[in-house]
Amino acid sequence: MINSIINIFKEQAREHKLIKAFCYNRDYELGNGKDTYPLFWLEDPVRGYNKENTFSNSVDFSILFLPCGEESVSHLQNLAFSTGLNIIERIKKQKHTLGLSISSGWDYMTVRNYYDDNAAGCRFSVTFTQMNMQNLCLIDEQFDPDKAFADSGSMPDFNIAPANNREIFTDKFPDFDLKIG
Repeated sequence: MINSIINIFKEQAREHKLIKAFCYNRDYELGNGKDTYPLFWLEDPVRGYNKENTFSNSVDFSILFLPCGEESVSHLQNLAFSTGLNIIERIKKQKHTLGLSISSGWDYMTVRNYYDDNAAGCRFSVTFTQMNMQNLCLIDEQFDPDKAFADSGSMPDFNIAPANNREIFTDKFPDFDLKIG
């Protein structure tokens, strides 16, 4: 299911005429100087919960540009908002083929000097629902009641028999007989 969510947003980004790159990663990786702009950044983690066999998922994504020359930050933020809105509305329009339905209560936030690349744009938070895709008839096939964990041998074996009938105690403190006085 996670891969399907990533792929839905990746395809929308790929097909949008303005977006030149897509990335799914933690947001602390953003602005590393290796990104291509305009950028669609889908943030890891994807969050969700299940209620009555329906998943409600939340994602955050950013549409980002690099300001250059006389281009104003507010112009790029407006362009990023328009691009994100296009993508959200397109997913809504394709809800039957994509298998998800975006909730009406999504939000956005403008960003500037965003991370180390000093990008500008908009960050969106979107919630959507999906049906549970698990084939419930196959649940029992995923379990084996006779299974046992393999012995991992986490503690290496060592020989505790003394060599040449001598024992050396390396964990004892030395005994000093110091004369004081």
